[in-house]
Amino acid sequence: MSECRIARPRPLTAARFVAALAVALAASVVSARAGVFYDATLDLGLRDDARIFLNVTNDYFAPPPAIAVDVLQRCPDPVNDYPVIQLLARTSRRSPQDILRLRLDRESWSDIMFRLNISPAVLFAGLDRDPGPPYGKAWGYWRKHPRGERFEIRDRDVYELAKLQVAAGYHHVRPYTIITERNRGITVEQYVAERNRGRYHSRDRGPEKSKGHDKPKGHGHPHDNN
Repeated sequence: MSECRIARPRPLTAARFVAALAVALAASVVSARAGVFYDATLDLGLRDDARIFLNVTNDYFAPPPAIAVDVLQRCPDPVNDYPVIQLLARTSRRSPQDILRLRLDRESWSDIMFRLNISPAVLFAGLDRDPGPPYGKAWGYWRKHPRGERFEIRDRDVYELAKLQVAAGYHHVRPYTIITERNRGITVEQYVAERNRGRYHSRDRGPEKSKGHDKPKGHGHPHDNN
């Protein structure tokens, strides 16, 4: 007669315990960082879509919390400037404060990119065909522009392209996926907010409540999915 043995759970080894503790601590740090930045965005008096977009941008680039809040609070136009600052900081390996300092000196984004030797290709990642408005004019100029020469486009085009890169990179979609939504009248901020609404809240201020969408304002990593 065979014996029926009950399997007992194996004790948690020291290595597994340390690994689990590290994961828990990392999650706690990420949560604390997100909470600090979220509280800073609340103080800007922005509508929900813009605030959520800024929080997603911050999660995407993950700068140190103190630096993120400092840069955010000193941006002349946070919703437009913050994504560009973080994108150029990552590309140039300069600090976000260095990028902001140049911007506060009233330099155009094209001038800043030229000074830091940042290729405009960072704004057009994933765009291998004419994306149409509002990106098509800048894209066409870039495709015809000789490489290595000074490249100048409007600040507004830089804003919109940087936001597109953030949204596509964070959600792992091709930029054309977001462009299709834009053609239906959905801004980049709205696209991002609808996919992340309710994720960002402060323990002190309570859960976020939707107040509606922002008015259309126009508007990383490689984008791998359709």
